[in-house]
Amino acid sequence: MVEDKGVALIAGVSGIVGRGIATRLLGQGWRVIGLSRTPPKPAIDGLEHVAADLTDAEGLKAALARLGAAVTHIFYAGRAPDPDPEVEAARNTAMLVNTVEAAQAAGARLVHVHSVHGTKWYGSHVGPFKTPAEEDDPRCPVPNFYFDQQDWLGAEGPKRGFSWSTTRPHLLIGFSLGYPHNILSVVAVHAVLCREQGRPLTFPGTQSHFDRVSQVTDIDLLVDAMQWCATSPSAANQPFNVINADYFRWKEVWPDIAAFFELEPAGVQTESLTDAFAAAAGPWREMVAREGLSEPDIGRIANGPYGDATFAATWDDMSSTVKIRRAGFDRVYASRDSLLGALAAYRRHRVIP
Repeated sequence: MVEDKGVALIAGVSGIVGRGIATRLLGQGWRVIGLSRTPPKPAIDGLEHVAADLTDAEGLKAALARLGAAVTHIFYAGRAPDPDPEVEAARNTAMLVNTVEAAQAAGARLVHVHSVHGTKWYGSHVGPFKTPAEEDDPRCPVPNFYFDQQDWLGAEGPKRGFSWSTTRPHLLIGFSLGYPHNILSVVAVHAVLCREQGRPLTFPGTQSHFDRVSQVTDIDLLVDAMQWCATSPSAANQPFNVINADYFRWKEVWPDIAAFFELEPAGVQTESLTDAFAAAAGPWREMVAREGLSEPDIGRIANGPYGDATFAATWDDMSSTVKIRRAGFDRVYASRDSLLGALAAYRRHRVIP
């Protein structure tokens, strides 16, 4: 692995992925510039933050020009969702292009550009897909900005003198606030509400989801893989699945999660988390005041609609990690450890009692 430190530009630094890679690189002596509309909260020590709208090409160029930084690596973790997948694909690809071109206009000496994607590449969000999913499987037949971004990187990298890589994690497991796609924060809030209501820990999704094969990606594993991709010649110009080393079923880890909260584990009791979290907004604030917790806004912790959608899927999720292992990446994370470790982080940060 190449160990020379560089100048990293991180798009989407206020999110769980951007914060993770920024913190890692700063701890290793990199110069790190972060792009996001608003500064990360809490602040990241040592980060040079640039308030930027990635859809504004000229504004982004002006902002980076003022820094005078010769960027060597771009880690792209930005996203602008849209209900229309074609609009979403066009917008998000333009944001990546704007970021690369703004960096180059400011004098970047680009070595590598890394973009974070996911298993939606295989259609995990629309229905059953081939398992275990492999990186060269056919693309899901719906518009997806992952495809357009990778195609652009593959075409433009050789012309512009940089290599590229992408990672494809699944459900990210780690501590976050204000991040809308963290399933563990959904589980944590649901468990606390079960405790407050004096009931056992029920599974709020469907029986089929409770029983099927699932997979997760520890945020630290993803950060490990992102850095490895950006600094290892064997990773150049390729996509990689990044998944914890094992697979699980929620019904098998549910007793461990219940034990963490000192609750009795129960089976499936399908309910709308969207409705439950909305109804609990007031009681949550009261509990936070009573317990001396840190976040009174239940919506900044967990996203009910995301939980409802995730826990309703009826098909297996399973990605192969053969390719990344054969290329030399050897980090191993266990899913039960990731799940319980993330819950412990929410407790340590006084988000849950």
